[in-house]
Amino acid sequence: MPKIGVFMFQDFGYPAYVESARLAEESGFDIFGLIDSTDTYSDYCPWAGLVAVNTSRILIGPWVTNPLTRHPRVTANHMLTIHELSKGRAILGLGAGANAVRTLDWKPASTSVLGEAIEVFRNKFKEKKVDIPIYVAAAGPVNTGKALQWADGLIGVGGARGGAEGLLQALEQLKAKAKEVGRDFASFPIKIQVGLALSHNRKEAIEEIKGPVAVGLRNIFFNRLGSLPQELERFREEARRVAEAYTYFNHMRSYTPEGKLTRHAQLMSDELALALSGGMAGTPEEVLPRFKGIWQAVSSMPNVGFTITPHGAKGGRKRSFELFVKEILPKLS
Repeated sequence: MPKIGVFMFQDFGYPAYVESARLAEESGFDIFGLIDSTDTYSDYCPWAGLVAVNTSRILIGPWVTNPLTRHPRVTANHMLTIHELSKGRAILGLGAGANAVRTLDWKPASTSVLGEAIEVFRNKFKEKKVDIPIYVAAAGPVNTGKALQWADGLIGVGGARGGAEGLLQALEQLKAKAKEVGRDFASFPIKIQVGLALSHNRKEAIEEIKGPVAVGLRNIFFNRLGSLPQELERFREEARRVAEAYTYFNHMRSYTPEGKLTRHAQLMSDELALALSGGMAGTPEEVLPRFKGIWQAVSSMPNVGFTITPHGAKGGRKRSFELFVKEILPKLS
């Protein structure tokens, strides 16, 4: 049975956030990740501490931080603090930087800068005689290859859009890359990222997935990260308009903090939103077979698991997570 974690943005208040962390732990989730966002979400550091002292088994850490907006020695100190508060349950997710750097008009970190940061982390952890796992977000063939060499695990392979077939193809490509760099694929932990929005009101859930999937279009059209898949070519003009409207100050949001629909969400049709999300938006009954398909596809790979990202606005994120735990998770086995 694949292991499953949750990536929970800290944009709803205490004590509801801690309730979600406790629910994740009680439900057998292995990781509780927090977003590191310079301008969009609350600072993850105090929230991680809050989760650490209110749970007892689940791993806790940024999912992901970067080596630019936070100096690696600063991050190392924070991780050591979480290790202490949680009694050894810290986990470090690292990436080149998305909205955290782009709202500052900075470029994401280079591969060499990522490598230097990992070296700093390892040295600091070794000094304190602690073992904190480092997972690196996959972003392009070069970073992925280096992550396979440097990291303890990989974040963000595949996803839901291509279904079980697309996910297995992505994992086969990763297996070939692991062989190329001399890493044993079967013993290397991999976390597949899956965003979802759940509600018994289908329209509500689809609206809530539009912001999260819009960032992928921004990456394709303006950040040169991949290309528009052939099956989405019919949406090209709409997709470009959404990408142009996307703002990192409302990163992965369909609604602004004031409750207004973001421009990039307004421009996206329901059909495109469902296509981009792999159908991971709607009622639990609709989403269950889609999630179960990718779940079963990797069930024979003990090194491959999932990290879900529940989406929603004004309490919707907590609602999506609770519906997943209560109405989807028990039906996956």
